[in-house]
Amino acid sequence: MSSPAIETASISDGLELESLDSESLFQALTNVEKAIPELLSSIKPILSHLTTQEGRDEENSGMMAREGVERYLNLLDKIQFILRQTVYYLHATKISSSVLIPPKMDNIPTPFATSLPQSQSQIQGEQEQVELGLYASRIESKVLDDMLNALKAIKEQEQEQEQQGNMDISSSG
Repeated sequence: MSSPAIETASISDGLELESLDSESLFQALTNVEKAIPELLSSIKPILSHLTTQEGRDEENSGMMAREGVERYLNLLDKIQFILRQTVYYLHATKISSSVLIPPKMDNIPTPFATSLPQSQSQIQGEQEQVELGLYASRIESKVLDDMLNALKAIKEQEQEQEQQGNMDISSSG
């Protein structure tokens, strides 16, 4: 079983932003979600210090409470920094607010589009352009990267075959 100090260090390491791109922010927000239980558990020694009877290992309990406060404030500061950077990124990139608004309860959400048509007139009549959502954009980006890599591999194979063909012709002649 690992010690709380090691776990906190690994959680804190995950709360460092590498850059202000969507992938880094998404990873940081995932780590924020994982850090929230650690943030709440750091309150435990503080509460136990406040509720203990006087005279019972008061010095040790006070030190644990102090460490808990430091760990709590450190994690809280990192979480708030990531949330502020995410809000800044969303504002700076002018992402549509429809991406951030959850769908109504009677609509079935889809991960591939930002929103569903809101009225029957839109369904029957003129369809508005639906943009790709974050999930669909990530899938599209990955597929395009895979296609590019496949084309590069095919081109390299063709060049190798040409070189081998030229070597065969020159050695036979």
